[in-house]
Amino acid sequence: MDVAKLEKLFQNISGEAPEVSKLFKKSGSGRQYYRLKSEKLSLIGCMNSDVDENEAFFHLSGVFSKAGLNVPEVLAIDESRQYYIQTDLGDQMLYNIVTSRQTENLDDYLLNQYKKVLSALIDFQTIDQSLIDSSKYYPLPVFNRQSIEWDLNYFKYYFLKLHDITFNERKLQTDFDAFIGQLLNDEMHYFMFRDFQSRNILLKNDEPWFIDFQGGRKGPLAYDVASLLYQAKANLTPDDRDNLLRHYLSELESKTDIDAARFMDYFYPNALLRTLQVLGAYGYRGLFQRKTHFLTSIGKALRNLKSILPSLSALNHVPELSRCLHELVERIPEYENKPTEKFKVVIQSFSYLDGGVPPDTSGHGGGYVFDCRMLPNPGRDPYYANMNGMDKEVKDYLEKHQEVETFIANALEFGTKHIETYLNKDFNYLSISFGCTGGQHRSVYCAEQTASQLKKKFPDIVIQVNHLIQKVAYQC
Repeated sequence: MDVAKLEKLFQNISGEAPEVSKLFKKSGSGRQYYRLKSEKLSLIGCMNSDVDENEAFFHLSGVFSKAGLNVPEVLAIDESRQYYIQTDLGDQMLYNIVTSRQTENLDDYLLNQYKKVLSALIDFQTIDQSLIDSSKYYPLPVFNRQSIEWDLNYFKYYFLKLHDITFNERKLQTDFDAFIGQLLNDEMHYFMFRDFQSRNILLKNDEPWFIDFQGGRKGPLAYDVASLLYQAKANLTPDDRDNLLRHYLSELESKTDIDAARFMDYFYPNALLRTLQVLGAYGYRGLFQRKTHFLTSIGKALRNLKSILPSLSALNHVPELSRCLHELVERIPEYENKPTEKFKVVIQSFSYLDGGVPPDTSGHGGGYVFDCRMLPNPGRDPYYANMNGMDKEVKDYLEKHQEVETFIANALEFGTKHIETYLNKDFNYLSISFGCTGGQHRSVYCAEQTASQLKKKFPDIVIQVNHLIQKVAYQC
């Protein structure tokens, strides 16, 4: 991609060569944004090789602008259709304000902004569809079975499976089909942003403006409302959600003849679908690609899931999915990363055969992983088969071997130097993991010894020990 092409487009508009500064890359997309400025003008340039996605944006931006809706105007397009210039709406994202608030509930300013956003959403949703060329919708013209199946499979493969949730494939697919059938009974002829959340809302002169609608299509009303109110990072309280939902319904009834009761029949199922889609994305970007931003959002998304489940009577008809979701909710404590004044070391044992290296759920990106499979294995002796590395007999066996002592000493040397360095830098977290074939003998013993000796060296730090196969966890 060639920034010079954006500079040329800017110069054609302004008659001046711009100063160029790179902005953020949109999460999950190949679009790259730049701010181009001259003495008198500031515009945003975009480079995106997906021409079909660009064409959707060009068309929808034109339709929405003519309808008086707050969206950026496309001012110039390169002949390749891969480069374009749009108006600059500034940098004040609703996301930045809501995620940096100091109070649990929204203050009056934020509450008012969210109400403005929801009122404007109705204007987008109910726009005359005859104004839109449905062939421009990208990647699909309507939120259909295929769209929903993509989201549910994303969740299944990148979240359920990465959390080792056991499920019956056939029964889960049956439940997915039933859930999809329920969702598709809703009216699907409204405009649907698909990713309606605070990152895609800019505040200009205290008025909301909307970006990133190129994935829009025909769909239900409830999905976008749920996307905004259940955005994990925004962390809205139940009271604020209820307040905003009441505002939306009041506005909806005043502007349309839509039945609020019918809307509510589909609101929580759509909230569940959106939450599962988000968890799939967090699983892929966080657990699979190891991106910290997504890892730190998982706990909030699971809490959203927990809050939705009591409102879903429909779950009675999807027992396998319901069981999986309730099991996931039990994982919320794994993602609690409460700040602490004390340095915390998490030491864990795991099995290479049963789960492999455990994902780091702290948001810190992980730490040391030591492979104990080179050490003498008491598991080969039937006498030790039902014991683990916390039992005296296994300890006595391993303590007879010098290589075990040397192995632990080396791990301690690394850990000690790392902790000393981190303490000097005011960091507060380190993980040290030990793995062996079954996660029962050698890894457990090495984790225990390391925890004990590090506690002696650093009595003021918190040490969390997790034996994943034994399902034992404690602090020392």
